Amino acid sequence: MATVTEGGIQGSSFTGASPNIGTSDVSTQGSDTGFAAQGKEQVKRVTSVTRDRVYHQVDSRKDDLIKGLQGFVSTLENASQNSDGFSQQVLNGAVGYIRKVSDRIENGSTEELMQDARQFIREKPAPFFAGCVALGFLAARILKE
Repeated sequence: MATVTEGGIQGSSFTGASPNIGTSDVSTQGSDTGFAAQGKEQVKRVTSVTRDRVYHQVDSRKDDLIKGLQGFVSTLENASQNSDGFSQQVLNGAVGYIRKVSDRIENGSTEELMQDARQFIREKPAPFFAGCVALGFLAARILKE
C-alpha cells in the first residue's frame, strides 16, 4: 500500500510532484513560516513583559518578606532560649537557616533567586516536593480553623 510523504508517495514508483502543486506549496509554506515567526516573536515579547512585571512586584514586596522573616527569627530565638536539649539545637539550626535565606533574599536580585530555585529543584526534587506537601498540609490546617 502506498503512503503519501513530503518527498512523494512511499511504496510507489511515483516520487515527483506536479509543477503547479510544487509552486503553490512553496508560497503557502513561506507565508506560514512568516506568520509562525511573527507569532513566536509576539509570544516572546509578552513573556518578557510579564516576567518583568512579576519581578518588579516581587522586588517591591521583598522588604515586607524580610521583615516577616526577621520577626520569625526573633520568635524562634525566644523559643530557643526557653527550651533545652535537642529542641534547642533544632531551633538554633532553624534560626541559622532562616537568617541565611533572609540574607540571600535581601542581597540577591529576583532573577538570581529564580535561578537558585530552579537549580535547587533540579538537583534535589524530593525535598522540594516534600516541602510542598508539608506547606499544603499546613495551609489546610490554617484555613480549616
